[in-house]
Amino acid sequence: MTKIIFKLTCEKLKKLNFMEDKFVCRFLAFCIIVLFFVSDCYSLKNVTLLISPPAVQRGKNVSLFCQYDLEGEQLYAVKWYRGQFEFYRFNPSETPSRKIFIFPGIKVDLSQSNGTQVVLCDVGFNLSGNLSCEVTTEGPGFVTAVAVKHMMVVDLPKNGPSINTNKDRYDPGDKLIANCSSFPSKPYANLSFYVNNVPVDEEETEVRQGPESLSWSFLSVNLTLLPSHFDDQQGLLPLKCTAIISTLYHNTTELRLSYRKEPIPERVTSRSIASFSQYRTMLPFLSILTFVFDIRRCY
Repeated sequence: MTKIIFKLTCEKLKKLNFMEDKFVCRFLAFCIIVLFFVSDCYSLKNVTLLISPPAVQRGKNVSLFCQYDLEGEQLYAVKWYRGQFEFYRFNPSETPSRKIFIFPGIKVDLSQSNGTQVVLCDVGFNLSGNLSCEVTTEGPGFVTAVAVKHMMVVDLPKNGPSINTNKDRYDPGDKLIANCSSFPSKPYANLSFYVNNVPVDEEETEVRQGPESLSWSFLSVNLTLLPSHFDDQQGLLPLKCTAIISTLYHNTTELRLSYRKEPIPERVTSRSIASFSQYRTMLPFLSILTFVFDIRRCY
């Protein structure tokens, strides 16, 4: 690698007619190579950008951390960008050292911002996208490195999903018709139905657009119930709907529906009826015995 740099440097110097002497040419090439490797030893390294939290709730604050290793060099400036637009700069050699550049929807908290950190307040959906920090060391090198990170601004559902069914009680063989809906959010929630903890094969989640870039999610199920859909131990029909948004949100609503008809204890009821019938047929005979017994007491 050194030989290639050396050769290219000499050829470049000759083309520029900078020096015809081979010795001087080689000496200058050697100096350039030394400067190249020395500057590389003290170059800017390990520039990284962290966003906390990674997904920001709309209306909340977010902290941006720019970490870097100057390798002994002095810091010239740190610049922050949303896309290609600069919104904050830290320059320790200037007064004031912190500057804000107006960008719609960006509110920088200067009291918590410095050369390694920027705090944004009350973030909106328009800030979703690439953020970057650009670090530059002092001259004469002015080495620059950039770190880029994607930030997502979200608005999660305020409550869990809602379930509506066509009946309150069911028996095996009945048709279960149910709808599940999730509260408005961005991004939208993916919905899934479970009957007795078993996933139901249903249509894909329907998404409807609402105001303020929010979306509603809807899901329907139409199922003929089998005995296996019921909880044998409790005699109930467990129905659940789960709403999921990536790794950001997970919420479940469950209904425990009853059997449509309560069981009738036939044997107990039949015995009670038979006993009452036999008692009614014996009433006249018991009355005669009572009358005879009273006459004998009189004598």
